[in-house]
Amino acid sequence: MAVAYYLVTLHAAIAKNPHRGLCTFTDTISCDAVLASPYAEIAGVPVALIGLAGFAGLFGLATICLFIPHWGPCKMRAVLVLVAAVGLCFELVMTGVEVFIIQAVCPYCLTALGLIAGTFLAAFWAWRSGQFASVHPEVDHA
Repeated sequence: MAVAYYLVTLHAAIAKNPHRGLCTFTDTISCDAVLASPYAEIAGVPVALIGLAGFAGLFGLATICLFIPHWGPCKMRAVLVLVAAVGLCFELVMTGVEVFIIQAVCPYCLTALGLIAGTFLAAFWAWRSGQFASVHPEVDHA
């Protein structure tokens, strides 16, 4: 969430002054080029804000899986995997836009891609193996 929040603040700063050079290393490694492009927003909403909402949603789902296991942990784990998969697909598409259309990449966006990929893999492993640890020990009612 911190990386996505930072990208939201960068987006706002670059929108005010696209040639500010806040995060430009080269012509092809440049947050400024990516965040100043028309692809940095979808219907007027910054892509970074969408990412922030997605990471916050994942955090909420993971919290539910850990702290409220009686809400159907198996179903919640599956929802967590599904949301993480959607987020990963979204990040992959946006990275494709960066590479092939904008022809510049943002290091923070690539960091977000790595984080969502790790989140997806961890959620998928926990769901498939049933190893999603609960903070509350299960009580045997036998």
